Amino acid sequence: MLCAAARRSGRHLVSGRGSAQVPEQCPRLGIPGRRSYQVSRPHRAPKGDGISAEVEYSGLWGAITTFPKRQPFATNIIVATVKTSLADLIVQKAEGKEEIDWSRNAVFTGFGFAYLGIAQWFIYVTVFTRLCPNAIRFANMPWKDKLKDRAGQIDLVKQTCLDNFVHYTFIYFPVFYTLKETMQGDGSIDSGLVQRGLAKYWNNIVKDNQYIWALWIPGDLIVYAIPIWMRLPLNHAISLVWTMILSFVRGSEK
Repeated sequence: MLCAAARRSGRHLVSGRGSAQVPEQCPRLGIPGRRSYQVSRPHRAPKGDGISAEVEYSGLWGAITTFPKRQPFATNIIVATVKTSLADLIVQKAEGKEEIDWSRNAVFTGFGFAYLGIAQWFIYVTVFTRLCPNAIRFANMPWKDKLKDRAGQIDLVKQTCLDNFVHYTFIYFPVFYTLKETMQGDGSIDSGLVQRGLAKYWNNIVKDNQYIWALWIPGDLIVYAIPIWMRLPLNHAISLVWTMILSFVRGSEK
C-alpha cells in the first residue's frame, strides 16, 4: 500500500546531501529503482592546446600575474611582437641613426607578430610535439634521469636538427625575406614579389644560415632540455639576441 501510494503521488523521494532526488525502489510493485548518486562538478582539463591552464585568481593584479599561464598563446604573440620591434630599435640606435627608420622597424614588428608570435607557435607546439612525442616528458625530467633516457635524448637532437636545418633554412628565412621585400622593396606587390624576396635570400643563404646555426644549435640544445616552464623565457632571451644580429646584418639592406 505504501509503495503504491508513493508511486501515485511521486512524493516519496530519497534525498540526501549532494544527491539527486529519485523515486525509491519498490520491488513488490515492479517499480524499477534508482540508487542516489553524487552530483559533483567535473574537473576541467586545460583547454585548446593542452598548455594553457585554468588558474584561480582575484583582482586586477591576479589577472595580470596569471595571464601567461592562462593565455600562453596570447602571451607569446605579445612578447614576440614587442621583443622583435625593440631589438631592431636598439640596433638602429647603436648604429648611430639620428632618426628611426620606421619602415625597417615595421618589417621586424610585423615579422614578430605574424611569424614569431603565431606561425612558430603552430610549428613548435603542434608539429614538434607530434614529431617528437618524448620531448615534453624528457624536458620535465630531473637531469640524472635525462642522462638515462635514450628516447628523450633522440628527440632532443631531432628537435634541434628540425629547427635549424629545416625550419630556419626553408621556412623562417624565406618568410622573412618575402615580408622584407613587401615592406622595404620598390613598393610593387605583384606575382614576382616572392621571387624577388627569395632571390635576395639566395644571395645570403650561406652566411645567414651560418649565423643562425652558430647561435641556435647550442641554444636549442639548452632550450629543449630545460623544464617546460623555463622554455619560453629562455627562448625569447636568445631570440632577442638573434633578432639584434639579424637587424644589424640585414635590417638596412635593400
